[in-house]
Amino acid sequence: MSTILKSIHKLENKFDRSAERFTFRHPYLAYLLMFVGIPLFILMAVTICTMLIAFPLMWLWEYLSLSL
Repeated sequence: MSTILKSIHKLENKFDRSAERFTFRHPYLAYLLMFVGIPLFILMAVTICTMLIAFPLMWLWEYLSLSL
């Protein structure tokens, strides 16, 4: 268990270092990604997850209403 936690911690540190290096090398692009790119990505993820739940329910509801 501790080996898994150490590997996760190591991966997290590696990602943090690379993100920090990217931010220092490309500050304008980093700000654009932080304030535009990441919120858009979150909105797309929420939309896709909602569609994955809503569309099967919609089809089921339509099927059940037609069979009555």
